[in-house]
Amino acid sequence: MKIKICGLRRLYDGEAALAAGADLVGVVFYPPSPRYLPPEEARRLLAALRERFPTRRWGAVGVFVNAPVEQVNAVAAACDLDFVQLHGTEDVAYCAQIARPVIKALRLHELPSPGEFAQRGAAAWGAARLLIDAAVPGRWGGTGQTYDWQQARPYAREALMAGGLTPDNVAEAVQVMAPWGLDVSSGVEREGWKDARLIEAFIVHARQAAAALADL
Repeated sequence: MKIKICGLRRLYDGEAALAAGADLVGVVFYPPSPRYLPPEEARRLLAALRERFPTRRWGAVGVFVNAPVEQVNAVAAACDLDFVQLHGTEDVAYCAQIARPVIKALRLHELPSPGEFAQRGAAAWGAARLLIDAAVPGRWGGTGQTYDWQQARPYAREALMAGGLTPDNVAEAVQVMAPWGLDVSSGVEREGWKDARLIEAFIVHARQAAAALADL
């Protein structure tokens, strides 16, 4: 199971995430977000993380919302992103123009039936992987809101699951959904900033729950 810590703004955030065993770290390139990081700052942050954690058993994800394709590709190249996460209304044609592998964010109500999903998968959106997030009017993500995990279960094995996850509920989320991966941002923050203890607790609880499922 993959774990992504999203919304890095400081080197401390990334160091805490990778030291605790995160597989993916995310930087937000959507200016209205409180977690927005200008591309040059993100480039320096990710370069510093690559120096401190050189094995590259982790990946860097850039989060964009309805940005021009040329801008997305330029930022992805400058920051040497491993994945581009599209969190807006980007369609298949848009995704096809992205030079890096795409993680496409969707809300539960935007997904087809489980049977149709099993046949089409992420490729139907021109993506390498899907991310399923909570639907909150006027917000694209990072809301701290959850959704029906039982309803999400048929999709979770092929997707990163986000939305209201915390160290306190992540074990239950893993038990219910058995996901391919988890994505957390606000759930590991105190007063709007990433907290190393919360990051570590989240990852420990998630890994323990995943190991328990594997033993069944």
